[in-house]
Amino acid sequence: MPVNRTTRREDRTIAPKAEPRSVDEARRRRGSTSTTLRDVAQRSGVSVTTASRILNGRTSGVPIRDATRDRVLTAAADLGYKPNLLARGLRGSRSSLIGVIARDVSDPFHIQVLQGVNEVTRAREFRLFLGHVDYRPDVALTYGSMFERSHADGIIVLGDMVDGTWSLADLTTHHRFVVGVSDRVGAGAFPGVYSDAHEGTRLALEHLWGLGHRTIVCVSDPATEDQRLRTTLYQAFMREHGVGDLAVAYPIGQPDPEPSYRLGLELFAGNGARRLPTAIFATSDTIAIGLLRAAYQAGVVVPRDVSIIGFDNIAIAAYTVPPLTTISQSGEEMGRRAASLLLDMIEADDGFERRDVVLQPTLIVRDSTAAPPGA
Repeated sequence: MPVNRTTRREDRTIAPKAEPRSVDEARRRRGSTSTTLRDVAQRSGVSVTTASRILNGRTSGVPIRDATRDRVLTAAADLGYKPNLLARGLRGSRSSLIGVIARDVSDPFHIQVLQGVNEVTRAREFRLFLGHVDYRPDVALTYGSMFERSHADGIIVLGDMVDGTWSLADLTTHHRFVVGVSDRVGAGAFPGVYSDAHEGTRLALEHLWGLGHRTIVCVSDPATEDQRLRTTLYQAFMREHGVGDLAVAYPIGQPDPEPSYRLGLELFAGNGARRLPTAIFATSDTIAIGLLRAAYQAGVVVPRDVSIIGFDNIAIAAYTVPPLTTISQSGEEMGRRAASLLLDMIEADDGFERRDVVLQPTLIVRDSTAAPPGA
């Protein structure tokens, strides 16, 4: 007799188990440790940044409506949300996972820093999770929530972000061990590893000044705090040396060489028919590389017609034409120190002194700087 497959299938599904009516109910059954900040934000219809501000009592220049605040608090209570710090402490175990929240994974200097981080974490048998946030603090908090869910033992924040200081500080509410690396100019909400921006800027400008340059312009990307500081220090240097009226700072809007290349074409237009600066202080090597290309295309010879100095000493800087004079921040060493600091904090638990590590930059003299014309 033919088998009635429909009947058999129905027999197998008689008296099914009661399923949770919603994801929220399932999470309540499993317990609040599976609920993250991102879940609260989605439930209440706000961004992760806004949910974090409300739950952690942080203020900013943007007011929050009472109705929004009530909605977030209600969602957190309903989902049973708790910071993962408590859950991790109750587990009493480690995952050997480290989360890296990177401002821009395409930044050549940050690639060097990541190489140093990877070297140390591999040697100490930790694994890395990498999140690229593209200059957005709200995405950084989303990654923080993901690392919370995966029970990462610690987080490295690679690079700062405009208006991100207060929101990134919220990471410490949910993660016991957080270390920042690169782009800082001073102490923050969690320990950091960075180079001395004051010393690096001084080395660059005194090098140009010692060669005889007086008409020095600055080209920088204002999207990072350390480059904004370098611009401010440049302006102060020019004033202190009696040529403040000659100080000109050009901001560019992207971290890659293209904007500085376009700016260079304007500066070098007509092969120097109008008066050129004798030297350019570029606050990053990528900016300097764009300027080098523009000079070549305009027929301006570096360093005969204009000297260019960069900042970072990325790997390609030694192979540009001409090779780039720059300030070395020791990117790989910075990454090694940051990873070592974080892992030492994790392994010592609360018995480790948490303080910043500030590296001293060095001047690398190559062929892109020389005495000014007629000197």
